[in-house]
Amino acid sequence: MDWTTRLTQALDYLEDNLEGTADIEKAAGLANCSLFHFCRMFEVVFTVSPAEYLRRRRLSRAALDIAAGRDKVIDVALRYGWDSPESFTKAFKRCFGITPSEAKAGSAQLEIWPQIRLAVVLKGDRTMKYRIEERAQAEFVGLPIRTTNTENENLKTIPRFWDTKGKDGTVGAMARYCGKLGLLGVCYDYNPADNSFAYAIAIEKGDFPMSALPAGCETIEVPASVFAVFESRGPMPGAIQKLWKDIYADWFPSSDYEHAGTPDFESYPEQDPPELPDDSPEYRTEVWIPLKRKKMF
Repeated sequence: MDWTTRLTQALDYLEDNLEGTADIEKAAGLANCSLFHFCRMFEVVFTVSPAEYLRRRRLSRAALDIAAGRDKVIDVALRYGWDSPESFTKAFKRCFGITPSEAKAGSAQLEIWPQIRLAVVLKGDRTMKYRIEERAQAEFVGLPIRTTNTENENLKTIPRFWDTKGKDGTVGAMARYCGKLGLLGVCYDYNPADNSFAYAIAIEKGDFPMSALPAGCETIEVPASVFAVFESRGPMPGAIQKLWKDIYADWFPSSDYEHAGTPDFESYPEQDPPELPDDSPEYRTEVWIPLKRKKMF
């Protein structure tokens, strides 16, 4: 059974169980991948987390039921998993800008969230340059922030973080102690419950004292793993953001691997020539993703 068929089964399962019973972990099982990998893949490909997609689909179905005028608001709220009409009303108004009562009265139009359907088979239309590399356990040291994939917030937060820390001298101070991998952007401590993760501007831990680094830096443990290492060339941040999407939309579906769930990272090695600007078409970066074999049926 191919990946798109399994993913379609997972999406159909979520849609068929909107009335309070859908389980994202079971959907991940139908897609034949871990919960971590399912959430990461879903967010990158569909630009929304499974939990947020499920919430919006439940609210959309609830809105249609309410607009039809056949049910009480409390009955609709309970049907789609809310434990009180008050919490349902708050969620409904955040989503649609009106209350359930206003929707029932037909006083405003509702813009519902449509069901995701895979109309085409996801496949790569070009080669992706990568290698498989095994690394021993390691430690990185970095300055972290916390961000989220929800509504692509990370695509704005992370470049802004690099820009701010470049201007205040933090990046330059850390770059003096870079190892072979160069400056790093490390993703770790992923929390599916609120769709957040930590991102750190980091370097490999070396013989230098922690006091030599900017205040707020922390140690990040990176377990031994087999990594897929993908190369990107192009202006930042667009080139590496596109590479992340290509990995999840094209490479993972056609491979025998899934994300291992441990820290992954971007590597910004020394350029050739060293003065190459990050808006150059030849600017080189790498994405390192820890792998594990997919379960086989």
